[in-house]
Amino acid sequence: MDDNAIMSLVTAGDLGAMGTLYEKYKRPLYLYFLKVTLGNIHTSEDLVHTVFYRAIKYRSTFRRQGSFASWLFSIAHNVCLDQHKPARSIIEYRPDLLQAVPPCYDDKDETDEKNENLETLKKAMAMLEAGERELVILCKIDCLLYADVAEILGISEGNVKVRLFRAIRKLREIFKKLEKCRYEEKE
Repeated sequence: MDDNAIMSLVTAGDLGAMGTLYEKYKRPLYLYFLKVTLGNIHTSEDLVHTVFYRAIKYRSTFRRQGSFASWLFSIAHNVCLDQHKPARSIIEYRPDLLQAVPPCYDDKDETDEKNENLETLKKAMAMLEAGERELVILCKIDCLLYADVAEILGISEGNVKVRLFRAIRKLREIFKKLEKCRYEEKE
């Protein structure tokens, strides 16, 4: 049974069917929130539960147009927006909670350089606005199609491309500044 058919059961009142969707989507949502919250494990877990709570609460808004995953990630996006409201606490940058990419080979100099670049990239990502960071994560890290991201964010595909271009340009500028500071510290 596909996701839309299962969600149709939930919409019809079989709330137990949501368990199947929960098991399938809890990990992708958790990984999404982990990236958006910059590694905050507890917040990410809470946000996953919030998404499924809202999916059940607003199940009547599900229309079989588009994919269930897009509808669910639209809810996740709205949960992110609520999380970043000024009344909420600012998400802190926690590099200790983010996993480093394991080295593919044993060349210590290149591995050290890659690890330093990864840390610089994490810091640069943390300096983006929450919406910009989310867009980069959805498009470039989670590799979603522009059409899916547009549906999730409720904007046009062209707008996704423009915003992504600007976010990546800003990320690149921040990265270069941080990298310059890193090299000046070494001298």
